Amino acid sequence: MSESSESGKSGGGDSRPRPEGRGRPPRRRRRRSRKGGRRPESGAPADASEKSEPKARPQEAARPPARAENREAAARRRRPGRGGGRPRAERGGKAPPRVLILALPDAAGLPVLVDTHAHLIDKAFDPDRQGAVERAIEAGVHYVLSMGNCLESSRRAADLAVSCAGVHAAVGVHPSEVGGAAEERTLKGIARLLENPKVAAVGEIGLDYYRDGAPRKLQRRWFRRQIRLAVEAGKPIAVHCREAADDVYEILEAERAWRAGGVIHCFTGDGEQARKFLDIDFHLGAGGAVTFSRSEALREVFERVPMERVLLETDSPYLAPPPHRGKRNEPAYLPRVAEALAELRGITPEEAARATTENARRLFGIGPPPEEGRVAYVLGDALYLNITNECQNACFYCGLLSDRVYRGRNLALDGEPGLAEVLAAAGDPSRFSEVVFSGFGEPTLRLDLLKEAAGELRRRGAKRVRLVTNGLASAAHGRNVLPELRGLVDAVSVSMQAESPEAYAKVCKTKGVEDPYPKVKEFIRWAKTCVPEVEVTAVAMSGLIDVEACRRVATEELGVP
Repeated sequence: MSESSESGKSGGGDSRPRPEGRGRPPRRRRRRSRKGGRRPESGAPADASEKSEPKARPQEAARPPARAENREAAARRRRPGRGGGRPRAERGGKAPPRVLILALPDAAGLPVLVDTHAHLIDKAFDPDRQGAVERAIEAGVHYVLSMGNCLESSRRAADLAVSCAGVHAAVGVHPSEVGGAAEERTLKGIARLLENPKVAAVGEIGLDYYRDGAPRKLQRRWFRRQIRLAVEAGKPIAVHCREAADDVYEILEAERAWRAGGVIHCFTGDGEQARKFLDIDFHLGAGGAVTFSRSEALREVFERVPMERVLLETDSPYLAPPPHRGKRNEPAYLPRVAEALAELRGITPEEAARATTENARRLFGIGPPPEEGRVAYVLGDALYLNITNECQNACFYCGLLSDRVYRGRNLALDGEPGLAEVLAAAGDPSRFSEVVFSGFGEPTLRLDLLKEAAGELRRRGAKRVRLVTNGLASAAHGRNVLPELRGLVDAVSVSMQAESPEAYAKVCKTKGVEDPYPKVKEFIRWAKTCVPEVEVTAVAMSGLIDVEACRRVATEELGVP
């Protein structure tokens, strides 16, 4: 309770003025106050038993009875919050109604979405919080990360997460709220909340120089301290960055925040800002702004950002996408953001859902468990075949090394598939623009299977067969294998990744092949004589792979445009 409300109380409802110079009312008066209580307000019933019961909200009336595992969480929600102060968006609001969802429905093999930034404890959701969560699930948004803005709202977000399957919490103090918070007590409270397994991140934290709700120096100190909490707890961070990109980047880099990882929430910066945040291993949050017709510059940024670094969010109840502009946003509208992103990238909404959901699972640990490993998977209008787990390289940039999941597809095979299994997984190849041998491992390590499968798929109507390779096939088999691919493969994509032997060793970490880089270049030269189409590729990673130098080697030295 605030200090001003304490000083406004009067014992027993006595409104008579006190004599000047007198302190508290006589003790005799205080006893009567305790016994009799406050004088009822005018027009209110004198006996509490005469008060009519409030009508239950519709969603509360339909709520199933709480089970044993939810009783403790429900009891915590009934306790008044302590410390921290309410965030501005919640002051004056009623206590949030209890939400109880014990299990998520079966997705029936369909991709589900993760809303990585929402404010479900905001007072805007007080009338129908349970309904908002249920509508999200119906729309395919099975997982939501609900933000805290201060200590009290963080507690409430954590309590909501405990009682609601699919909802997880982020806890932290928003930069606009740091001015009124008791620093040490609040940070200790946040640290305790991070022990909760349903608390997946520290957030929403960062810097806001647009509103300047607190002194900038104070904002920066809180930001640094909360990053350190996240690193110590091993939890990623959700970063608020408004007109403060340079300082946010400087602090993230100085604090080595990549150790925790995180996302720049609701990213609205330019391409250079995006590159800097990507270089320190941060993700970028795509929200309602990417759906706005006047956000062409931002849409261009998200068109180029690596898909493995994009997360979807609503920031609800704010920034509703069309056709809901000007209304309360909610997690159920996230599919519209996924559709906009898919349109920008030239992929299907299902592909966007799979990729961004996998990104959320990797960063926050939120989302469905990975699917079983698969031999065949579809990207766009192409069929990809994953025929081995083995590879000579352990490339620094390869996200597959962590969990073997690529754009939501689990490529970890239980065993090495045979020809019959590969052909059964491929089905009718004539349905696709091309068949691509590319998966977790290096396809040419199973050269005989590759040749047999490619030949049979061509007989079954494959329009085009392409091989994605590291270029070490001839070195691995001790002979020039490219003549054996004539008539079977229409195109070869060779992953070169470096402009020199030293750079290649640093990036690719090859095992079992001595002096690999010259062998890759020799493979490319021979490929030009045996395969109709040859391309050389390199991953754009600033500070690690010099793409322009790789391009010069490919075009000037190897003659590959």
